[in-house]
Amino acid sequence: MFSSLKKLFNSDKSQENEIDPDPVAEEVTQEIALLELALGKDPADNTTQKNLMVKYNQAVKIYAASNCYRHRVDAIFVKMDELRNTIRKNI
Repeated sequence: MFSSLKKLFNSDKSQENEIDPDPVAEEVTQEIALLELALGKDPADNTTQKNLMVKYNQAVKIYAASNCYRHRVDAIFVKMDELRNTIRKNI
């Protein structure tokens, strides 16, 4: 009775692994990494903070729409909170 359900769920998992990474998501990931490096060098740089917050917001939308990157959404929210705390400290 449950064998058909098992097949259905197992086929969904195998399809998720076959999906190619989203090039837009990969590009946003690289841009975030560069901005995080820049912010690490100068945590008080307002321009970098603003650009990084914009990229985080873009990443949430893009990652949520991609099966390959969906697991990264929570980490982006955590980074957004950390960035907000850094901004508050600098004010």
